[in-house]
Amino acid sequence: MQQPELGQQLATLRKQQNLTQEELVEKSNVSVRTIQRIEAGEVIPRLSTVKILWRALGTEYTTPTKNDIYMKPSLNQHNHQQHLIIAVVSGVIYIAFELALTVIDLSWLVGNREFRESSQTAYIALTAGMALSYALFASGFILLAKLFENHLLTIAAILMMIAVAATGVIDVAMFNAPWEELSLPYAILAVGVGACSLIFGIALLRLQDSMGGLAKVAGILEITIGAALISVLLFFIAFTLLIPAIVIELLVLYKGYEYLSRSAPQSA
Repeated sequence: MQQPELGQQLATLRKQQNLTQEELVEKSNVSVRTIQRIEAGEVIPRLSTVKILWRALGTEYTTPTKNDIYMKPSLNQHNHQQHLIIAVVSGVIYIAFELALTVIDLSWLVGNREFRESSQTAYIALTAGMALSYALFASGFILLAKLFENHLLTIAAILMMIAVAATGVIDVAMFNAPWEELSLPYAILAVGVGACSLIFGIALLRLQDSMGGLAKVAGILEITIGAALISVLLFFIAFTLLIPAIVIELLVLYKGYEYLSRSAPQSA
């Protein structure tokens, strides 16, 4: 579909629902300038932007093209909303597990080795819970990637799941190892996790059109964390920013939930 026809179709759908351009902005998080330019036929918007607008209007963009790339079944809004809520709750649980594990690790750093050794069973259980809760949390971003055609985000979320699981495995394996044996495996781990964080951050930045400034902040934080970990020497910056980054990412997921709530067709 050429841009004038696309713009006319958007304007018609919007007017059929008695929505102003500003009201469509509220439902879609697409800027009013972008909507104006699409309706005026001045730009060819990205497919993800088109789908966001159509879903905000309670329908799917199903105009056939040569490759039939727009013909997809309607989304199951309720299931997707539940998925995102589970991801948000799992993210909160992940933070709790991470804080508990940090307490045990710090006890070792300050010389309280007896407390650490007595906590080994709890440490293993907490580590398993951390990996599982993060996987459920990251699955929310895989859903957002599907909704907003962000294929890099799918890859990044899967890589982050693997990175967190690998961190847990190494933490448990090295639990009783002497300090001098930790530097090499953790340096390698830091570089690997940092690379995954960089990719995740870039993917989050691509959500700006749909999720707005929150996605941008989350992306910047993840890129900063990734760069700090890759440097190895600045790893402490990554640990400082970890919880704030997860909190912002939780808000991004919740905003995705709100988006689905707004774009769901309303009953008469």
